[in-house]
Parts: sequence; C-alpha cells; structure tokens
Amino acid sequence: MKKFDLRTPIIYVLTFIIVVLLIVLKRQDDANKHQALKDKLESVEIEKPSKDSEVYPKSPKLKIKGKIGIIIDDFGYRNDEVSDGFLDLDAHLTYAIIPGHAHSAKFGEKAVSSGYEVIVHMPMENTGKTYGEEEFVLMTEMDNETIERRLKNALSQIPTAIGMNNHQGSKASADQNVMTNVAKVLKDKNLFFIDSRTTVETIGETTMEVFGVPTARRNIFLDNEDNEEKIIEQLLKLAKKSEKSGYAIGIGHVKPKTLFVLQEQIPILKKQGYEFEFVSRMLH
Repeated sequence: MKKFDLRTPIIYVLTFIIVVLLIVLKRQDDANKHQALKDKLESVEIEKPSKDSEVYPKSPKLKIKGKIGIIIDDFGYRNDEVSDGFLDLDAHLTYAIIPGHAHSAKFGEKAVSSGYEVIVHMPMENTGKTYGEEEFVLMTEMDNETIERRLKNALSQIPTAIGMNNHQGSKASADQNVMTNVAKVLKDKNLFFIDSRTTVETIGETTMEVFGVPTARRNIFLDNEDNEEKIIEQLLKLAKKSEKSGYAIGIGHVKPKTLFVLQEQIPILKKQGYEFEFVSRMLH
C-alpha cells in the first residue's frame, strides 16, 4: 500500500492562506488610499467668490449728446420759494444777479454755497426807456470814469461773481465806448462776459475777443413767453442746438413757470444724454 504524502495538502492550505492574506492586504491598501484622498480633499479650502468680487456686466456709459449751459437772470429782486427753488435744481447752472437790490449779495452767497456759479447781471441802456438800477445802469452818454466806477461798484456788490452778462442793454451793448470799458474792467479782474444779445447790433462778444476777455454768446431765450409749453419748446430747441454744435447757452428768468419746467425737464434731458454745464466752461 502506497504511503500518504502530507506535503500536498499542506501546500494547498498554505497557498490558500497566502491568497487570503493578499486579498485582505489589497482591500486594506485600497481603504487607506481612499481615506487619504478624502482627508486631502477636506483639507483644501475651496474659495467661493464673494458678492463683492462677483463681476457684473457694466451698463454702457451714456454718450453725451450735447452740453447745455443755462443762465437764469434777474436774481436779487426776490427772496422766496421761487428763488430758493432754483437752488434745488440738480444741474450745473449759472445765476445772474442784478446789483443794488436787497437780496443781491445774500443770494450770491447762497447760490455759491449750494453749488451754482454766479455772475453780475449788469444793467445797460436800452434803445427805448431804461428802467431801474439808476445807480448802476451804463448809459452811452457817460464818460469812461463813470462807466468804470459803476462797473466796479456792481462787482463789489456781488463779490461771489466770476463773470458778467448784460441786463437789457440793446443800446449800450452796441456802443463801442461802453463795451470797451466793460472789457477793460473785466480783463483787469480776470472775469468773463456772456453777451445776452438783446440786439442783433451787439458788439459785446467781439469787443471781448479783441481785449482777450473770455466770452460766449446766448443762443436761445427760454421764457420770453411766460407759458410752460413755449418754455419747453425753447428748452428743446436749446438741446438740439447743443447736439448740433457741441454746446449751447440759453437764458431764462426767475419765474415760477421757468422753475417748474426745469424741475421737470432737467432729469428727462439728462436721461437722454444731455449734460448741463456751467457757462464758465463754454468760453472762448
């Protein structure tokens, strides 16, 4: 009888044990790798963009259609809700103050402190009857010394003024002697002049150019007719003029209807791309 060989089953058992051990080790290694990967991912801080760092598309900048300069004449007469209403308008506006009235100097201070610019609204002789401001009005019959003194007195009344335009003056603004004296005084004080153009025969702007005084001209009167629809119509003409020429200057007056129209129309015109600018930035 052949003797039983124990080596063969021992080899099978050992082989089985080795295979099981290898399987266990493999599974343990896989588990260790998985845990290491998990730990690594948890250790990494993933930054989420804050609301402040989020990039939103910027709204396109509105193209400027034209620059509108508006002068409001005749301040100084009144100190009420109408004159104060002009100090609440959200635009760069220029306020022309007549010298010699109870509220002239005070309004100039209030206007400048509210962010507006101020000029002297200089009384000048008309071709017809000239009314008011007898101590300041410039007449063509006056000598140089009188004209110069009146100009300096007017400027001293409104120390916040950085320039001048003419009040009435259909005769004086066409007179070479008067306008030459105006130019000399303004040149000496480094001020500018806006020609209100109350006559087609005016030589105001051209005289300023000769003497090197910064100057410009009025393009549109806004409220010769005290009617809201007409004022709007004139304001829109001014806007179109600014669109065509780059800028344009209009003149209105301290009137309730003019104030109402500006309160209503300035925001609309701004949204349409028009910019309101001080006339001091429209000079040549």
